[in-house]
Amino acid sequence: MTPITIGGLMIKKFVRLSKLVKAFDFTVIYGGLDNLERKILLPTVHRVGAELTGFLVEGDELNKQLHILGTEEMRYIDSLSSEDRKDRLKKYFSYNFPCIIVACEKEIHPDFIEYAIKHNKPLLTTQNKTAVVIRKLKYFLQRKLAPEIRLEKHVLIEILGIGVLIGGYEDAKIGTTLELIERGHKYITDENMIIKKIGSDILLGENGFDKSNVKTHFYLGTGSENIDITNNYGIIATRRTKEINLYINLEKWDKKKFYDRLGIDKIFEEILGVEIPKLSLPVRKGRNLAVIIETAAINERLKQIGMNSSEYFLEETAKMIAFNKQNKKGDGMKKNILTVKKIVDEFNLKVITGEEFLETTYITKTALHNPALALSGFYEVFYENGSKSLQLFSQGELNYLKSLDDDVRYKNLNNFFDFDFPAMIIANADEIEKSFIDLSREKKKIMLVSDRTSTQLTADLNQFLEKKFAPKITMHGVFVEMFGFGVLLTGRSGIGKSETALELIHRGHRLITDDKVTFHEHPSGMVVGKADKIPYFMELRGIGIIDIKALYGLGSVRKEKRLDAIIELKELKSDEYLTKTSSKGVQVEVLGHPVDHAELYISSGRNAATMVETTIMNLIAIKYGYDPEKAYKGKVRHQEFI
Repeated sequence: MTPITIGGLMIKKFVRLSKLVKAFDFTVIYGGLDNLERKILLPTVHRVGAELTGFLVEGDELNKQLHILGTEEMRYIDSLSSEDRKDRLKKYFSYNFPCIIVACEKEIHPDFIEYAIKHNKPLLTTQNKTAVVIRKLKYFLQRKLAPEIRLEKHVLIEILGIGVLIGGYEDAKIGTTLELIERGHKYITDENMIIKKIGSDILLGENGFDKSNVKTHFYLGTGSENIDITNNYGIIATRRTKEINLYINLEKWDKKKFYDRLGIDKIFEEILGVEIPKLSLPVRKGRNLAVIIETAAINERLKQIGMNSSEYFLEETAKMIAFNKQNKKGDGMKKNILTVKKIVDEFNLKVITGEEFLETTYITKTALHNPALALSGFYEVFYENGSKSLQLFSQGELNYLKSLDDDVRYKNLNNFFDFDFPAMIIANADEIEKSFIDLSREKKKIMLVSDRTSTQLTADLNQFLEKKFAPKITMHGVFVEMFGFGVLLTGRSGIGKSETALELIHRGHRLITDDKVTFHEHPSGMVVGKADKIPYFMELRGIGIIDIKALYGLGSVRKEKRLDAIIELKELKSDEYLTKTSSKGVQVEVLGHPVDHAELYISSGRNAATMVETTIMNLIAIKYGYDPEKAYKGKVRHQEFI
């Protein structure tokens, strides 16, 4: 069905170069005549390659995108004769790209600096790895320069991890929103909502009011007055941003209209070119819309993982049986081995040559390599860094090959194919020359084709590979999500971790896993935890193994979560009635990242779940800039003064 489109006021955005320098701690070699105040308009980064060989093609890459060079490119520049180097740099710097970033530990060639100054090109350096800088820059720019609109007369609320945008019948919308907040869901905003497109199919809703004062920008408008959500329901009832996963339109009940059941028809609402699943809910007296919307949100989560709610339990049982059988078969395999076949299946790639080698060829490197310089016959750095990586071809590399003489092209490709890289992936190519395909087949190489752009494919592959090969650590405890925070409960055996977690689940918090938690570093830099083996099960003494998902529903669990805090449960051996805590300013390192840590002393007769909730709420308040201890002392001094 053709999607319906929501309109809004588009907002033009830019990032000044000075902000990039500050955010990434770049060293400024030359700041340009405008002193780093030029505007960056595109959320893309171009790694220079073929351009240094003199192969230059007009387009956004050469005129609008940030440029970055690494060790390989700088060594190539050093290898050129003085005449060739100056000629190519002169042509390269004549284009209108806004800035150059050099990610290299060695000194930059003086000619390079000279031409940057001559052409008024800001030149920045960093000693971080090129791939890391590109990934972080793209993530930063996509957030800052994401297309966005300002939207009114809609409510955005998080329900069990799903961002639900509610529109339509005004009176029903306000009443339903209040009931959903009372049921423990999180309110983002209903007015001055900013919706950003932060990926090809990701929309982020954000509260557009002034965030300098957390007490004033979470209001729900009712027409005659505004309801202060923070004062009435507490800071835990709000959050500032949320990805939009579902659009619900409330409409007055029409007896003559036929209404399908929830989730039957595939109808979408289009916002900024992204299609969001849409449901139309009829409103009539006696209908509990909050419960229905909760059910719709849970149903949407089921759809996202490809499950039908009525068949869920049987399918999950079958999955566990299949999982156990697969584990027995694969005990001798290394966990981090990744075949090219898995990449083909994951990214829906078309196989041109080498199909017979997909299952026996392995990927061992997280980095992708752009072979532009290797195709020109320059292999000095390719030996060190790129020869074992996936080779990513864009239309630019194919055009460069076409520009070479037949003999030179055959020689360079023949030498290139002698390297032991796992596969070539050609992104969004118009046409691949037959001679290229034939030589790939002759050399027994794997050639794959994707319909994604090289930029999108690079981002997707990098994230997939970095997550697959990310450093991991297993920790014992119970991992739960509370108020949007990932909290690991630790402590000695028998202290009551599982029992405390079970009560937290009763209160609406969610389980990620019990006993063993595997943490890995996400490509975005976060530490993310998930189950070591089978998720969603807990062991309780005197009861045995229970299935949290089967008992409490899908809303009581989630697959993985960022680690925000560790709470260590300890036994209180003294006779003091008040429970002792130790948390302020204490952090521990997990995979090299600081994580807030608290010790919670408990004993029989104390409600551990309440104390854990209070500790996390206190931590959230501190992160928002509110120090309860300082506020309390201030009030005491005020009372004494009075």
